[in-house]
Amino acid sequence: MRKGSVVLLAAALVVAFALPAMADVSFFGSARVIPTYYKDFDFDSNKGDVATLNEGGITSGEHIRSELRLGWKAGGDKWKISMIAESDMIWNKNNADRSYYTNSVFSSTNTIPNAGAEFGIERAEFSYMFLPALELFAGWPISAIDIGTGGLLYGDDHPIIGFRGNITETIKYQLAYLSIQNTPVIGASSSTLTGDWRAYFLKPDFTLGGGSWKGTLSPIVAFSDNRAANAKVYYYGLEGLGQFGIIKPSFEVIVSDGEFRNATNTDIKSMAAFAGVELALSKAIAPYVAFRYTKGDGDRNDNKAEGFVGITDIGRFTPLMGMDGNILGEHLASGASPFNSPLYSYAPDRAGGGLTYGGIGGASSGNNPGSQIWALGIKGDLGDRVEHLSYKAQVFGIWFDKTDNLTPGAGKTNKPDTYAGTTFDLLLKYDFSKNFYASYILSIFAPGDGIKDQQATTANDTLASVNTVNLVWTY
Repeated sequence: MRKGSVVLLAAALVVAFALPAMADVSFFGSARVIPTYYKDFDFDSNKGDVATLNEGGITSGEHIRSELRLGWKAGGDKWKISMIAESDMIWNKNNADRSYYTNSVFSSTNTIPNAGAEFGIERAEFSYMFLPALELFAGWPISAIDIGTGGLLYGDDHPIIGFRGNITETIKYQLAYLSIQNTPVIGASSSTLTGDWRAYFLKPDFTLGGGSWKGTLSPIVAFSDNRAANAKVYYYGLEGLGQFGIIKPSFEVIVSDGEFRNATNTDIKSMAAFAGVELALSKAIAPYVAFRYTKGDGDRNDNKAEGFVGITDIGRFTPLMGMDGNILGEHLASGASPFNSPLYSYAPDRAGGGLTYGGIGGASSGNNPGSQIWALGIKGDLGDRVEHLSYKAQVFGIWFDKTDNLTPGAGKTNKPDTYAGTTFDLLLKYDFSKNFYASYILSIFAPGDGIKDQQATTANDTLASVNTVNLVWTY
């Protein structure tokens, strides 16, 4: 009898503790199917297209990619947990049914499963608020330093731990540690073999005003300790966002100062900047202009690395110039593309050769040519005239900042011109319901002389292009 009572009591306690926890849990998710067509990322119609990289893996030409997400979250007065499992893949038989072939004529190269096709925790964030001014957070959510303006310095989903909080109604802050790469080698001392790369940042926000008349200034201090590259870099900056009636200005300035601690002791000194203004004339019409600058390096043979390299350029997802699926934010570093920008980046920071120490994958060069981008665009919601339809269109004029480190194409001897080319992006989005929408992106890159001069005389210059359809279900 006593044993039965104990069992009943234990069961009651389990239920008592489990029910409130279960009641706090909620599920959500999305299914994003993305038919896409890449063409001529090398700007040469005389050559076959070479595979490039996107979030789903390696691909070329026409393909279908999907992001399938299942999320759940829980929380209380002071704590929160959120996790999202994701399968991100480029569709084919092998990854759709989790099968693959070995020792077969069907598997000339692909003899391992596509790990991206298997669900894993793609996003995770855990937080506890001790005080409004002291909240602990950790995990690997999307985190950023300057994604609200030019995205020049950092935005990604690297593991992070830190503190944030609201000191007053107008002052808040983030203080965080990023573990970008930390893969020790057993039996090896801490050295370049460990692939060790950490970063740290502090960013307070000071807001004045309110409503449709307000402004926020944010000083930025960051430190990138890339031991794998023997590079230590400090970043100092200032970011500003404002709204003054229909005028919405934004800007940022970032200065880098550091060195490669190798035999040459190469100095790292550079800068980058962004400025833009949007005019919210109406719900349907909001034109904008913007300028984005990354300094270039003029001589890769000296002991200075003056080409700007951030921790991760996140220009693709910024609110003014960004577009998720446009050509400039794709991986234009594959197939010997003369522009040489990695995924998400708007800057040619893998061009020019030389010493690498930052950027996505740590493969961006301090001797890159830099860039100057002038942008003109317009966006809006046409719901008052065409229900559920919105749009965004923009044109970029792109110049290399310096071209001394760029190599002329075969049969050419002149230093490449600074004009890289022009891009055009058009996004149309239609909301069929609150749980399903479809969008289409046309994005083209017309090469300028700065790209043509890097091509062989046998090249047939042509537009690089992306056609992207998004079919998105959310719940």
